[in-house]
Amino acid sequence: MVCALMTRSRLLRLSLFVVALPLGLSCAAKPVPAEAPREPTPAPQPEESIASGDAISPIEAALAGSHREAGNRARDGQRHPQATLSFFGLTPQMTVVELWPGTGWYTEVLAATIQGHGKLITTNYDVNASTDPEDYRVRIGKAFAEKLLSDPIYEGTEAITVADPKSFTLAPEGSVDLVLTFRSSHGWVADGTAAAVFGEAFKALRPGGVLGVVQHRAKADDTRDPKVLAETGYVREDHLIEVIESVGFKLDEKSEINANAKDTKDYKEGVWTLPPVLALKEVEQAKYEAIGESDRMTLRFVKPD
Repeated sequence: MVCALMTRSRLLRLSLFVVALPLGLSCAAKPVPAEAPREPTPAPQPEESIASGDAISPIEAALAGSHREAGNRARDGQRHPQATLSFFGLTPQMTVVELWPGTGWYTEVLAATIQGHGKLITTNYDVNASTDPEDYRVRIGKAFAEKLLSDPIYEGTEAITVADPKSFTLAPEGSVDLVLTFRSSHGWVADGTAAAVFGEAFKALRPGGVLGVVQHRAKADDTRDPKVLAETGYVREDHLIEVIESVGFKLDEKSEINANAKDTKDYKEGVWTLPPVLALKEVEQAKYEAIGESDRMTLRFVKPD
């Protein structure tokens, strides 16, 4: 298994010479004229609050950045990014790994917080994993790759393409300060790769480094097989802690930052019944919007010294 490591700048160079073809095909592409270079978007800087005179934190400044998509910004109230990232101990000087960011909701905040100071590494799906353009891995993988090309704020962000989650390398052993995963662990539990993914995170982290986990939380008394339950998007908190600690991590602290007591966790389409997906579309949409996003565990683990 080989993990392709690519920076945004390399992707941009390739995009000038390659015309996208249906998956599985390739041919020589006609060069296209290079666009005029864009002015770099400066990383948001902490600034003084006019009202209080207090300095805005780097995370707050990143959240206020103009590079963020409006739809993503609208979810801040339900995802609590400032409190969540502060709980995990994020600082601009860190080397940070974000595991499978989806379309990059948190990447917007992480890249802006770290730019010019630390380093951000992400994993991404192999877009050649299927010839079906609607395959989740293809669709999300392409969307994330395009996001990294969308703004100079992502300059220097490294994306590792992972074809096999059971065999990949995140970074040199002991070189990372913080590994983060948001609402992705159910997929690894469902397909039996959770121990491999968290084991690789353990290797990449320095002693004393932190693993931060946010995950849709199942009912504590749900006795279904964890793999079956994970197909609904939910995972029991005790099961996930057990899996993560089995590779060497120690649970440091829990937080209820992302808890939601309105989430009944018993929906026809699993967690995707709730916002932002609203899988049932117009069917009782107001009901599910009133519930809001899922009840989520927020867990901080440490790699022992």
